[in-house]
Amino acid sequence: MLLREAWPEERQKLYELGHQEWPKGRSLAQYIHDNQKEEAYGTRYVLEDTDGYIRASLMLLRLRPYLYGIGSVVVEPNFRRQGLGSSLIRQCMDKHSDAAFMLYSEIGSAYYEKLGFQVLPAPYQRYSHGLCMVRAEQCLWNRILKEPIPDYF
Repeated sequence: MLLREAWPEERQKLYELGHQEWPKGRSLAQYIHDNQKEEAYGTRYVLEDTDGYIRASLMLLRLRPYLYGIGSVVVEPNFRRQGLGSSLIRQCMDKHSDAAFMLYSEIGSAYYEKLGFQVLPAPYQRYSHGLCMVRAEQCLWNRILKEPIPDYF
């Protein structure tokens, strides 16, 4: 699998895939409008198979010079449970090995804990239906806890 930045002409397909997972009562058009805002703050990455088909994608957002946000992680339904999501996340984190990473999980903590993420303490959690998690070296973890959690989370 090849990690690369998503091309602008691929975004519609990626938005459609994301909308299938997280419609949250929004039309596809509203979902696209909401998610296009992310493009200004980060980079959308994809995992492409040897035949050129996108199998997984995510958004990597630069929140602070030392902190990235991971959002909109999605794997094509027929390719789930094959490690593609984990591979995509790991490869993106490897691009910024000296940084910390934050994400919001609606699937619990176990999956992301295997990737080195930890649930932030309760006072830092904003939502009852999901968890804000961080992967960071101790010095960055402490720094994150001293600053406001970015609005994205």
